[in-house]
Amino acid sequence: MKRRKTLLHVQEAVMLLICAVFFIPIYYLIVSTFKTQNEIVKAPLALPAHFTLMNYAKAFQAISFFRSFGNSLFVTAISVTLIVVISAMAAYTLARKREARVVKFLDWYLFLGFLIPLQTTMIPLFSIMKGLKLTNSLLGLIFLHCNGCVFGSFLYKGFIKALPEDLEEAARIDGAGTTRIFWKIVFPLLKPITTTLVIFNVMWTWNDFLYTYLFISSSDKSTLIMQVYNGVGQYYNDWSVMMPVLVIALLPMVIFYLILQNQIIGGLTMGSMKN
Repeated sequence: MKRRKTLLHVQEAVMLLICAVFFIPIYYLIVSTFKTQNEIVKAPLALPAHFTLMNYAKAFQAISFFRSFGNSLFVTAISVTLIVVISAMAAYTLARKREARVVKFLDWYLFLGFLIPLQTTMIPLFSIMKGLKLTNSLLGLIFLHCNGCVFGSFLYKGFIKALPEDLEEAARIDGAGTTRIFWKIVFPLLKPITTTLVIFNVMWTWNDFLYTYLFISSSDKSTLIMQVYNGVGQYYNDWSVMMPVLVIALLPMVIFYLILQNQIIGGLTMGSMKN
C-alpha cells in the first residue's frame, strides 16, 4: 500500500512538472505584454519593472481590432450555423433512408472526401472560387468553411442511428410531416452532439489561417488571426506590440471555453457514449 502511494505521488509530481513546462510559454506571453521592448529582450521571464497597459493600446491600433474581430465573428457564426443545420439534415436522411441506393452512394461519396488531403485541392479550389467570384470575400470564406458539413454529417449520423424511431412513427401517425418531425422531435435530441460539433467548428473556423491567407487579399476583410500574421512582418522589431496582439487574438477563444466549459465536457462525453 505504501509503495502504491509513493508511486502515485511520483506520477502526480511528473504531471505537475509537465504542466509547468507547458505553462512557461503562456506565462512568457502574458508577462511580456506589460514590458518594454528592452525588458522583453534582456529579461524574458522576469516580471515587468514598470507595469503598463500602453502596449495593448498600441496593439488595438495596429491590428484594427474591432473590424477584424467583427469579420472573424461574422464568418464563424454564419459558418457554424450552416454546418449544424446542413449536416444535421443530411445525416437524418443518411441514417433513416440508408437502404436507398442514392443514399448509399452519397454516403460513400462523402466518405471519400476524408481520403483527399485539403492541400492537394488548393489550386483547383482557387480556380473554382475565382470563377464564382468569391475570392477576397467573407461570403467566400463562409462557403469554404462549410466543408465541415462532411465531418458533421458523420457525427450526427452515428448519433441518430442510436435514437429510437418510436417517437417519429407516433408523430407520423398523428399527421406530422418529415420536416416537422425532424425539427420538433429529432433535432432537440441531438443537443449533446450539436454541442460537440459547435465546439470543434468554432475553434477551427476562428483559428483558421490557410483559407484566409489564400483567399483574402484586402486588409479590411482580414480576420483576427490574419492580422497577427500581417503584424509579424510589420512589427517584427517591436515585440512589445506583437505580444499583446497574440493575447488579443487568443482571448476570445479563452472566454468561449470558460463560458461553455461545462457544456464542452458534457457534450464530448455524451457524444462519445452515443457514438
